[in-house]
Amino acid sequence: MLKKILATMVVAVALTSAMAYSQTTEEKDKSAPPPPRNDRDSVATPPVRKIVLYKHGMGYFERAGPIKDNAVITLDFKTDQMQDLLTSLYAIDLGGKITSIGYDSKDPIDKQLENILIRVPEGSALTQFVSQLKGVRVEIKVGTESAQGSILGIEPVSQKVNDAVLTAFKVVLLKDDGAIQPFNLFDVSSMKILDARIQEDLQRILAIYKNSKYTDRKQVRIQTIGKGERSIQIGYLIEMPIWKTSYRLILGDDPTTKPYLQGWAIMENPTDEDWKDVNISFVAGNPISFKLDLYTSYYPQRPVINLASIIPLVGGLIAMDKFAEGGMSIDLGEESMEKEEANYDAKGYGGGARKSKRVVAGYMNAPKPASPPAPPAPSMSTMLARSVSSIASGVQIGELFAYESKSPISVGRRQAAMVPIVTEYMDGSKILYYRGSVSPKLMNAFYLTNSSKLTLETGPINLFEGSTAVGEGLLKQSLQTGMKEIIPFAIEAGCTIETIGKDEYKNVHKASFVNGVMVLRQFYLKEMTYKCVNKSPRGFTFYLDHPKSNGYTLIDTAKPEEEVAGHYRFKMDLAVGKTLEFKVTEQQEVASQVYVQNQSMDQIRFYLGQSYLSAKAKAILTEVVGYMNAIAEQERLLGEMRTETEKLVRDQGRYRENMQILNTNNSKESEKRAEYLERLTKIEERLEKLDNMIRETTEKQRLIRAELNQKVQGFTEE
Repeated sequence: MLKKILATMVVAVALTSAMAYSQTTEEKDKSAPPPPRNDRDSVATPPVRKIVLYKHGMGYFERAGPIKDNAVITLDFKTDQMQDLLTSLYAIDLGGKITSIGYDSKDPIDKQLENILIRVPEGSALTQFVSQLKGVRVEIKVGTESAQGSILGIEPVSQKVNDAVLTAFKVVLLKDDGAIQPFNLFDVSSMKILDARIQEDLQRILAIYKNSKYTDRKQVRIQTIGKGERSIQIGYLIEMPIWKTSYRLILGDDPTTKPYLQGWAIMENPTDEDWKDVNISFVAGNPISFKLDLYTSYYPQRPVINLASIIPLVGGLIAMDKFAEGGMSIDLGEESMEKEEANYDAKGYGGGARKSKRVVAGYMNAPKPASPPAPPAPSMSTMLARSVSSIASGVQIGELFAYESKSPISVGRRQAAMVPIVTEYMDGSKILYYRGSVSPKLMNAFYLTNSSKLTLETGPINLFEGSTAVGEGLLKQSLQTGMKEIIPFAIEAGCTIETIGKDEYKNVHKASFVNGVMVLRQFYLKEMTYKCVNKSPRGFTFYLDHPKSNGYTLIDTAKPEEEVAGHYRFKMDLAVGKTLEFKVTEQQEVASQVYVQNQSMDQIRFYLGQSYLSAKAKAILTEVVGYMNAIAEQERLLGEMRTETEKLVRDQGRYRENMQILNTNNSKESEKRAEYLERLTKIEERLEKLDNMIRETTEKQRLIRAELNQKVQGFTEE
């Protein structure tokens, strides 16, 4: 059967475009004789038998019904549903073959108008439209007179009236008798186009615009061939409202009685078709979905290729290995084919009688209570359990979970319904709860454990104690079997909470050296103290959610009960009339870098006095101090030599200035000049010596720095 169905589907896909082309050809060439066709009976649209609703805005529809011999099945869809339909539609003829699936096409307006030379303008419709009719034969009526001829054009005529310039338009007509006559366009009472082809184009333009605005229905036609009576199955995905959930949680007075959870699926039928006796599934989870417009005609720009070029055409072949439905592989051999047909007949699709339980929106036939007498005063949870039972069973479909209806459901068009999907006794208890990001006050909450075999979807939960509503909570995440969730539902007025925070740096506790860089490590602490006061007459089991700080670890704090969603969850008891103080301390190790060579000797001596340095590190720092002293001594000598050099240069300049004013013919001044020359000579000798000494000291200082750098860079201690 697999081969038959796959062949059917491949033929359907392959012939869809052929059918569309055939229809277009028939429209273009109406004079051609109609092609021969097999006699086909148009059958009623098969009813919806199965619906699967998802959380991502899609719905799967499965139709099934009887057909006979050659038949055409028509389906009507909205235009915006065609995109999803073309990516998901399939049809299976159990006993025949699908020959084609045709549908109303959608060409862009500009493409439909491409071969029509005239246009209907948006503004100035009359003047702009008539200007396009140059050469077209028309009949013009002005009053009681009429004239026939070809339009030569539109002539604007401006005239000044009372300081205002008014523009009128004249249509110039070449009359049949050869005369050229202008007519005031706004005096023309009617204008009839005598050219039949232009008339047809105009009617076609108006029809195109009309259909583009008001046509919202597209027809899909599935053509089948076969002999005798048989069944057909059609499936597709279209956009649908997501299904929603709401819960009622009944808390009993007896602590030994488990809380009772009743869950309802809220569904909507936005279609124009009644859903009668339909099997409905509600899928939890979010499968991937997207929109791909395969419906709108698309004409890409194609490159112009030289005839000398050779363009290979590569075809694609899609191999279909599996056909799966509902997450189950279907063996479609000949034997399975017979079983499948028998199954369809048994369900009533092949004409047999259909017998099933019926559930109508707003009214459900629940099982009757057992015959033993009821307790004298049954609890609300017991009464709910007796009056409403789930009509859905949970199944795992791949990675998803689904509630499948046990009995058919009926929902009228444009109506909605609530369907019971969860009726279970759950594990859980009432607690006192605090999470600062949710509320600054203490809250009453219920700690729910999903002890059922179902997956609980997100949704609101109303809590009852007996027949009294005590609050409303929200299930924020899907709960698979065994998962837990705290659901706050009310503010606790009998208890108060106060939070006190403190941040501080601790002393450096460790140092390490890496290539001349000393890395100092210390802890940054974040402390939060929670002070809870219980003024109520009852004790509580208290759950505290403390936010986890990224990169921090807990210290000096009791071990949390668990970690959830970026929080530590602590559990403790809050006794009657007691005050509870609970401190949460987190620490993070932070590091700072110290470049040893850039530090002063005083700073180095400070580090030498710290206990976090090892003896080896202190030894290297002691050597660093020695090198720094040597460098400082050389710097001192350089300073003295530079100071002496500057003094000698000043003396040298002064002596030279004095020599310039001395008279060489005066004996006393001549002696003074000789004295200055002697002093200048000694200064020159000393300056030369100082220059050599400065170079030597500078080089020595450089060597000491290099040795220090090598010593520091070569020292590593983790």
